[in-house]
Amino acid sequence: MMSSRLRVLQVMDSLAVGGTETYVLSLIKTFPALGIQPSYAGAGGVLYEAFARAGCPIHYVDLTAEQLLAPQWKEDTELALLQVMRHRRIDLVHVHQTPSGLYAAAAARRLGIPVVFTVHGAYYAPDQLRFMSDYGCAFVSVSVPVQTYLARQGIPSALIANGVDFEQFHFAPSVELRESLGIPSHEPVIVYASRLAWDKAAVCAMLIRAARSVRMEDRLPLHVVVAGSGNQYGAIAELAGTANNDYGTTFVHMVGSQTHMRGYYGLGDLVVGTGRVALEAMACGKPVLAIGNHGYFGLVEKESYEEAWGYYFGDHASKQRPDEQLIASALRHAFASPERLAELGRDARGWAMSQFNIHDKATAMKELYVSLLGPASAGRHNEGGVS
Repeated sequence: MMSSRLRVLQVMDSLAVGGTETYVLSLIKTFPALGIQPSYAGAGGVLYEAFARAGCPIHYVDLTAEQLLAPQWKEDTELALLQVMRHRRIDLVHVHQTPSGLYAAAAARRLGIPVVFTVHGAYYAPDQLRFMSDYGCAFVSVSVPVQTYLARQGIPSALIANGVDFEQFHFAPSVELRESLGIPSHEPVIVYASRLAWDKAAVCAMLIRAARSVRMEDRLPLHVVVAGSGNQYGAIAELAGTANNDYGTTFVHMVGSQTHMRGYYGLGDLVVGTGRVALEAMACGKPVLAIGNHGYFGLVEKESYEEAWGYYFGDHASKQRPDEQLIASALRHAFASPERLAELGRDARGWAMSQFNIHDKATAMKELYVSLLGPASAGRHNEGGVS
């Protein structure tokens, strides 16, 4: 007799394109084979269709930060989430952000439902983390620096890294995409993928200026493809336009937010990024220059894999602050040997597959879920399958 499904509600601010949302989507795709029925509650976004195609029921609740900051919405929002949990007969709630997670945790507590809170960075306000802890949430860290950040506040957490679907992310030629952007076949391409906000937008600006310097001073015909959107998109687009005008040709290509990144990773001879972008790029067999919210790590090589992971590729910890000269020097070093650069990408895929397989991470997450539901549930959910 097959065990019944474990019903888990994933709660996020929205279905916008970002590392957190992409990670949750990868979990949702993997969970059914492990006997978990996922549902989603939160605001909509461009990933709506991807979640729907994955067979995930979607419940629209406006959990965007602007909405939740208004105190008068607190009771109505909690009630809406509570109704979703009752309707879906939810066994466990998994949250990823605040303040949306606070509302979901409050609603779950009213029903006696356990809550898992995955902390995706060290940017969560300490008071909000304490509130989540007071609600009795079980914490998950996605990196060692995040686990350390929580520990300093007296909050224990399980370490479960982001996982990547290696059937989705693998090398794929991007000839048509290159042609559509007007990039000659022999000219090297740097791909920058990120939300264009806060420090990551600043890194993008430094990269554009660094690439312009290398292109002009070294006569290396670099192209930069920027995939992402955010509140600083306009400023970055203006900088790109100025750089292109100054040089007299289009070498910075703004492509906006993309839901199918494999083709763009395939386009790149080098990917500049951090966190989940670094993992996805390596899964696609691409070398990574790791620079993130926290700062600069550098070119990810075989000898530095564990160190890069320890810094979460510059997103949660770093070696130093980035600047235009540092990035330009790294680009010169990387493109001095295209053969070596390609070899770094091939090696990176093998390492990423051994450490960040989504099935392994989803299995670890299921084990945590079951441990929170007690012995009776462990007996019901100790195997995959459907009832």
